[in-house]
Amino acid sequence: MINKEQLDPLKKVEEITSKANETFGKKGRSVFDRYPLAFALLVIVGATLMGQGVKELLIQTPLFKDRPLTMFLVGIAILIITGSLYKKLDK
Repeated sequence: MINKEQLDPLKKVEEITSKANETFGKKGRSVFDRYPLAFALLVIVGATLMGQGVKELLIQTPLFKDRPLTMFLVGIAILIITGSLYKKLDK
């Protein structure tokens, strides 16, 4: 005997939709969610390479070559300027 719930087409559609959402929800996750360690390592390697590249470029610049104090003072000046700019723009 077929009961009333088995004949209800809307209930069947809801069940099928729910199953489809579960299936595609698992596959539709973000790549960052599926591989967080891989992306963390890529970010670390990328930031390190960029930092080393900037360091090598600064060392090759005649103004900074063999002058760590000059490099330090220019760095402090840049931080002061960007800090004051941030305060002005934050208002």
